[in-house]
Amino acid sequence: MRAARLIMPGLLVSLVLPVLADEFTVSSGFDYSRGKYGTPTTSETWYVPVVAKYETGPMIYKLTIPYLRITNPSVGPDGEPLPGDCGSVEKGLGDTVASANFALLDGSRGDGLIVELIGKVKLPTANEENCLGTGKTDFSAQFDLTQAFGAISGFATLGWKNFGDPSETNLRDPIFASLGFVTRLAPATSVGAAYDWRQKVTADGDEIQEFTLFLTQRLSPSWKVQLYALKGFSDASPDSGSGLQLSHSF
Repeated sequence: MRAARLIMPGLLVSLVLPVLADEFTVSSGFDYSRGKYGTPTTSETWYVPVVAKYETGPMIYKLTIPYLRITNPSVGPDGEPLPGDCGSVEKGLGDTVASANFALLDGSRGDGLIVELIGKVKLPTANEENCLGTGKTDFSAQFDLTQAFGAISGFATLGWKNFGDPSETNLRDPIFASLGFVTRLAPATSVGAAYDWRQKVTADGDEIQEFTLFLTQRLSPSWKVQLYALKGFSDASPDSGSGLQLSHSF
C-alpha cells in the first residue's frame, strides 16, 4: 500500500532501533509524490497523516487519519484510479486506515528471524466526489519477514488486497510484494532500501514498481525521525517522491 511508504515495516524498528513493549507512539509527517501516471498532465499529491500506534506483547495496533491535497488527480494514495468529477486541486480528509500486527516469530529464538501477520482495513472517510478516495472499504492481509545477517537485516513482504469496487469501475484484487534491507550505521542511525511491486488493478492499467531509500534517526529515547526518497518505474507509480515522519513514544 503506497501510503505505507511513510512508515517502513514495524518489525524493522525492533531490530535496528529497539523499543520497549507496551508502548504508545504518535507520528506525523508528510509524503509528497508527483507523476503523470500515463496521462498528459502531471499530478502532485501531498499526504499528511496523523498515526497512533500501540504495541503490547506480540501485537501492534495502528490507526492512520490523513489529510490529502492532490493537483490534477489521476490516482489515489494507493495507486488506484479515482472516480468523480475531479477539479484541478482537491483537498480534504483522506481514507482512514486501521491495522493489527501479530508477531508469529519475534526473534527470541536467537536466529534473528521475525515474522508478522498483518491485517488492514481502509475506511472510506475521504470524499469520493472530490477524487480523494474510492468511497469503498478495502481490506488487505500480508506477511512481513525480517532476517538478520550480522550488521545487515533483509526484509520481505507478501500480501493481497481486496478493493471495494467503486461505481463504474471494476478493480482487481492484486498481490503485492516488497524486498529490501536495512543496516545500522550507529547505535541510533540506520539506512536501507526497498523495492515495491504490485499487480495492476485494472485491465488496461500497469503494475506498481518503486524503489525507496530511507534513513531512520533516533533523536532521543522518545523521539525518532525518518526520511526517504523514491523513484517510480511504471505508469501506476509516481515519477518521484519523498517524505518525512516524526514519531514520539510514551
